[in-house]
Amino acid sequence: MHNPFIASHVLSIRMAQVSLLSRTNGPWAGFERKVIAAGPHVGWVKFSGLRRFNLRKSPFLPADTRRTYHLPEDIEIYEDELVELEVGQPLRRISSLEKRSTFARDFEEHYLVENVRRRSLEMPRPYLDRDEFLHRLVENWKGGEADHLDKALALQMLSCPRTPLGPGGIGTQSFDLSGEPKALDHLRRTLVRHLPLEFSRPNGRFELAFLSSREDISALRGRIASDRVEEASYNYLKMVDPSHHPLPQQVPTVLYNASYVPRSTEPDPDVIEYQLYGLMLRPVVSDAMIGQIESTLNDILEESDPTYAGYNIPFDQDALAKIAMALCRLYQKDRLSEDMLDRSRSWFKEMYRQFADLRMYYSRPGGSTRLSPEVDTSYAHKVLGPHDNEVLREIYRGVNEVGLDYVSYAGLKKALRPKKITASQVRDSLQRLISNGLIISKENDNLFRPVRRFVK
Repeated sequence: MHNPFIASHVLSIRMAQVSLLSRTNGPWAGFERKVIAAGPHVGWVKFSGLRRFNLRKSPFLPADTRRTYHLPEDIEIYEDELVELEVGQPLRRISSLEKRSTFARDFEEHYLVENVRRRSLEMPRPYLDRDEFLHRLVENWKGGEADHLDKALALQMLSCPRTPLGPGGIGTQSFDLSGEPKALDHLRRTLVRHLPLEFSRPNGRFELAFLSSREDISALRGRIASDRVEEASYNYLKMVDPSHHPLPQQVPTVLYNASYVPRSTEPDPDVIEYQLYGLMLRPVVSDAMIGQIESTLNDILEESDPTYAGYNIPFDQDALAKIAMALCRLYQKDRLSEDMLDRSRSWFKEMYRQFADLRMYYSRPGGSTRLSPEVDTSYAHKVLGPHDNEVLREIYRGVNEVGLDYVSYAGLKKALRPKKITASQVRDSLQRLISNGLIISKENDNLFRPVRRFVK
């Protein structure tokens, strides 16, 4: 008889993926192997009625409805507890017979529970270490590490649990500056290849969705708001129209140096095992760490993104916390520590620096995130002066929020006067911004607007 808790490779509609439900010989995570080996009456509790429940062999799978357990009045258990049951002889309910036979084809087994033992979950380490896991994520991308593509994929796949700071999951916007044909299609194919089939579609425990339309956003937001998904990561493959009220983003995914070289098209069971192990971790976040996160994120945004005031979607205020929680899973930690927060700051600044330089060159909302080949991502803001960010921010604010075609020099002086930036300092900043190709001027350097190169 087919056992739905044992693992093999199956074909999805478009490409090979591993189905967790249909496995027959792996890949299993270590904790799954422990539960499977413990016997048929060990698993996670899922109630199906009054004092009636089934067991799940993995938190990522539906309950096995072929075995139903009935609790006597003097025994109490709770939803999602990991238990080992002592049961009596089964009562079988036959639902169908083999053709021209009296042999049962489909049947349910019902057990009366005689005793319950709570089990602690054993979590053997995954086969891969952290660095090898990151490497395998981008083995099909030459130059992927230089674009931090390994980091972006790891954060999306490992996700983060629900915390006092907000719902679980990691959101990203993808950008294609590589000049490679179908680069974003290859990026999607890479993520789908690494994901179990169940995680690439709506799933109550974890899903990774690709968003390209208002309908995609609305559907996912509805699942999150109604608690139909515990953790939802998502990747915007098209530019987001701000009027769509998009879900927040925590990290960018940038293709610039990377080029797709398909060395392997088969799912990697070791990568899947690492992800399953990570998703089981729910790091504890203390009140002190929450306060520390909130007090540092704004400083990092100011340092990393000179165009933060632009009309495009700002990063989630909880980005630092979400990245830190995902890093706890990557580093296999069960508590958010100062070290994980420091690493989160470092990853955020590295990845956000690319985004800060690129967001000025966004294509039109709703279009592809492919940018024109002449865009220079030299991180020019590194050589800007002390007030240049404030001046650039005011220009963006005037164009994107006020709706001006150009911002005047007189208007900039007035807006920046409360910040004690003098007229000569404004003029110096404008010249550096022009020299670095960040703004355009006209009428003898009296009117200014940001540089944007749109691709039709």
